Amino acid sequence: MNSDATACGPTGWLPPYAPAEPAGREAVLNSILHALPIGVCWQRGADGENCWCNESFSRLTNRDWTGMTAIDSLAETLHPEDQPAYGAALTQLRVGATEQCDLELRCQVGDEIWWRRFLLQANRSPEGRITDLLLTVTDISERKQHQEEMRAALAGAEALNEQIELAIGRAQEAAVDANLASLSKSQFLATMSHEIRTPMNGIIGMTDLLLETPLNREQRDFADTIRVSGEALLTIINDILDFSKIESGKLELEEADFFLRDCVEGALDLMAARAREKQLDVLYEIADGTPAMVRGDVTRLRQILLNLVGNALKFTPKGEVVVRIEPEVGGIVAPGLMGFHVSVRDTGIGITPEGQSRLFQSFSQVDASTTRKYGGTGLGLAISKKLAELMGGRMWVESEVGQGSIFHFTVTLATRPGSARPNVAVARALLSGRRVLLVEDNDTSRRNLAELISRWGMEPLAVGSEEEALAALKTGRNFDIAILDAQLPGTDGVQLARQVNQHRSGPPLPLLLLAAPGQRVPEGVTATCVAKPLKAVALFEALAAAFGRPSEATVPIMPVAKASATVQTTKLLLAEDNLVNQKVAVNLLKNIGYQTEVVANGLEVLAAVERQTYDIIFLDMQMPEMDGLEAARRLVELYPRPEQRPWMIALTANAMQGDRELCLDAGMDDYITKPIKKVELATAIERGRAVIAGRTVMS
Repeated sequence: MNSDATACGPTGWLPPYAPAEPAGREAVLNSILHALPIGVCWQRGADGENCWCNESFSRLTNRDWTGMTAIDSLAETLHPEDQPAYGAALTQLRVGATEQCDLELRCQVGDEIWWRRFLLQANRSPEGRITDLLLTVTDISERKQHQEEMRAALAGAEALNEQIELAIGRAQEAAVDANLASLSKSQFLATMSHEIRTPMNGIIGMTDLLLETPLNREQRDFADTIRVSGEALLTIINDILDFSKIESGKLELEEADFFLRDCVEGALDLMAARAREKQLDVLYEIADGTPAMVRGDVTRLRQILLNLVGNALKFTPKGEVVVRIEPEVGGIVAPGLMGFHVSVRDTGIGITPEGQSRLFQSFSQVDASTTRKYGGTGLGLAISKKLAELMGGRMWVESEVGQGSIFHFTVTLATRPGSARPNVAVARALLSGRRVLLVEDNDTSRRNLAELISRWGMEPLAVGSEEEALAALKTGRNFDIAILDAQLPGTDGVQLARQVNQHRSGPPLPLLLLAAPGQRVPEGVTATCVAKPLKAVALFEALAAAFGRPSEATVPIMPVAKASATVQTTKLLLAEDNLVNQKVAVNLLKNIGYQTEVVANGLEVLAAVERQTYDIIFLDMQMPEMDGLEAARRLVELYPRPEQRPWMIALTANAMQGDRELCLDAGMDDYITKPIKKVELATAIERGRAVIAGRTVMS
């Protein structure tokens, strides 16, 4: 910069150590300006009497401007389509129409396009004559690329939404068609369910995958909005279909034997991710004297629990949600029949008396205003109440504003002989007398866990903090194992795990970490993770494994260190005709560590099985040429013995009454409804792998 360039502004802002003489000040100013990552170009006068550019300006525009009037010549470096916009902005400045122009333009560099932001400013004399022009340039190529990717994702979501509207339109047209008279209402609802759920699987599945990629804050907000909206739409669809079946008298309850504990744990598993997002504890209690095995409709009982626990999580900003099951007072209804009382307690915002009067009305909500905070159709509780009544019970609520709520319902179920899992006698034989250090900050969870392991004959010392745990260890008291919550206030269970064995002189103490699903033990810590919400069977298996004892395991626990290697050797085949759903399933499987082959129908499944052996096959129920049900029947015919054929998991968008039975009757081993969730997919695969592993051991 020549000496005239000092006219760009006062020098009083220079650092206090800057030289006093003009040449020294100019050198300091030059070094500062050249070090800036932002390109700067200064031009004396409107016609470029003097022009100076820093190094970043030359780099960002890909040209050496020595001896050139950069501001006037910059258009030569721009994409031909953007040159007129720059010329028009420069003209506006010179005629006085504006004092500043902010432009996002493309620089043409060979075959490459660079996006740049140009900020052009004019300074004027009191008479209005331009004294100098200042042009700054910044690189916005990455932001533009992310915007384009988000635009493409939104366009894809809109296209899928159009498919939903088209499917609804087709269903409406079918409703007025004369042939509809020959179809039963259940068939029509199944068609509606399939037509709507298929594109919904694409919307929700692809959005979940998008959220697992690197996104900036704005893009993540957009994608999360799509996900939340898709799940809200799916909830509405499910509620309307259920409500329609109940109102038309088409809903029939199933009868099957099941363990109460498994039903509750299955419902809480589905709520675990939402609870983890809000940092809430979700717990359950089963009172002494409650039969372990019952007979009834496990799907509908789980649906009631999901509605009530989901509502509790929605309206609880902090604290806990606790499910309790106990025999109803005077519970023996008839020989072999018992009434059960179920409560779902939360520490949420509570409900006013006026709100309670509207709770169980169809399409009604506590807050009926159009600006209500929490949203929803108002059908969930109405459906739950009707389901409880269909199962011979009732539903009611107790609540106080600011003090939380307790939703109660009763059902009548047939009792069946069967002991709780794990069997208490077996558990005592394996674990009796073992001393346990239990560290859990939640009072309810700590009490329930202490009671559970006490019933197994163990001797727990239950504390609520890291400080209490370390104090107990320093006293020299001997323990056989420690059970640590992975999330403790002020620290975490991993940090405590590192400290536990520092206070022991003997062999290392075995450690169990109560952690979020999928959480892994970090390097340097020897411990076993047990997923929360805690399952009694999973805890028992982990305890038995820690002591190196055989157990009555129904589902073996896979050691964390070996899981990835086992996953890589599992051979999967996916049969799905919809291209979007193929992409969703393949990427979900990839994210949890599995590679899979893809075919488009049942005939291709049979051909693939002839060429290669597969461990697990996913079969879509509705495919052209040969559907999943027929493919399963053919595989059963080809391989009559279960251990000879792959584990078969049904994929269906119907999710209607009897669909599961159709799949099982055809010979399938498991069943997943669309939209496919990663946790449900991983759980189904683990169930299949566990059975396959058991067959291998037996053979």
